[in-house]
Amino acid sequence: MAVSITLSQAELKRKADLAYNGRTYRVFLANNTTSLTAESTASSWLGSELATANGYAAVTGTITTGTGAYDGVDERYEFPAIVATFTGASAGFTYNTVVLRIGTETSVVGILVETPSITLLAGQAKTYRITLGSND
Repeated sequence: MAVSITLSQAELKRKADLAYNGRTYRVFLANNTTSLTAESTASSWLGSELATANGYAAVTGTITTGTGAYDGVDERYEFPAIVATFTGASAGFTYNTVVLRIGTETSVVGILVETPSITLLAGQAKTYRITLGSND
């Protein structure tokens, strides 16, 4: 006999609020030349972050308390998207991974691998929209 449990919207909100509400975030670019994965430590990922030069800088901010809401279409509780725009300057920069870290956690939330690598030359920009949510 199979048993299925559906979490309530209130429980999804409670979990998401504990994980993200009022927390700082850092979206940064890295060149993964080793075998880093989403399971690798935050310190390992930070070791492969691009140097702050040629326009590159990590995008940081705070997830505003009380901004989450239940999305009935996707059936999850989610926060407004984190918008991270990176713009090249001077000689520009190349990267192959976008990394999201919350607070000072020892793990990362996740990664996005770009294949092939992305090069942003002076004046070129690329924007990422990252949505944090909780579902069952």
